[in-house]
Amino acid sequence: MPQFLTIGTAGSGGAYYPIGIAMAQILTDHLNTQATAQVTGGAVENIRLVEEGSVEMAITQARTAFAGYNGGSPYTQPHRKVRAMFANLSQGIFQVVVMADSPIRTLADLKGKRVVMGPAGGAAIDIGRELFELAGFTLEDVRATYVSYDEGISQLKDGAVDAVIVQAAMPSPAIQQLAASRQSFRLLSLDDAFMDEAIAKYPYYSKVHIPTDVYGAAEPATTLMVSNMVIVGADLDDDVVYTITKTLLDNIEAIRESHPAARDLTLEGAAAGVPIPFHPGAERYLREKGVLQ
Repeated sequence: MPQFLTIGTAGSGGAYYPIGIAMAQILTDHLNTQATAQVTGGAVENIRLVEEGSVEMAITQARTAFAGYNGGSPYTQPHRKVRAMFANLSQGIFQVVVMADSPIRTLADLKGKRVVMGPAGGAAIDIGRELFELAGFTLEDVRATYVSYDEGISQLKDGAVDAVIVQAAMPSPAIQQLAASRQSFRLLSLDDAFMDEAIAKYPYYSKVHIPTDVYGAAEPATTLMVSNMVIVGADLDDDVVYTITKTLLDNIEAIRESHPAARDLTLEGAAAGVPIPFHPGAERYLREKGVLQ
């Protein structure tokens, strides 16, 4: 076990940092190492930090890990020293909100409609663009606006827009705001064939079910989500990574308690939606637990 382990997180105001602190505390308490959480530029920078060995581990988005490993935008070259440890640290769920009496039933029905895509620069825009194109249209085919989720939901309630796309963990406070208004609404369901096609093309997606009791929506929904995940350097010893993975997932409750975004982390979901190769040490542990087949 290395004497020191550094976990790349993000700014101190987000979810990555407190989750990273909890992970570092678990490793320091249970293993012969001094682990620390390091403030970084976040998901995109963490790929580069692991690649160059500045940190041994880091937190990132599955979509970002896929881009980094393969050299896709915003990266200019592949980062092939990055490996997966486990996923579903927290979930970013693609949630399309419409009023209950809306004629919109599928993604394709959004064509020509007034759609809030979330704030400029937000994750909903890129994910929406990908899924729209799979559904046979483009972002330019909708009358898109870019405001906060809260403002978008307010506009939906007032009838100023037809749909709001929220890319966030559930329950989303913005959608809860709509539920509190007691106006009837729905979340769009994506059909299985479409989701299978999306997962085949973009392996960082996985399916998620949203029961009615999460928000009090008019009906349940099934949609796609992208998880946040833990990555590790390929050069780290297999037995070391096995032990780190085991220690973190054996103490999963402490990670869940570190931040509300991590409360849905489970051992059963630790391998879902992973778009890059696992580190052999992590893979061995997940296979032992029956999570990986």
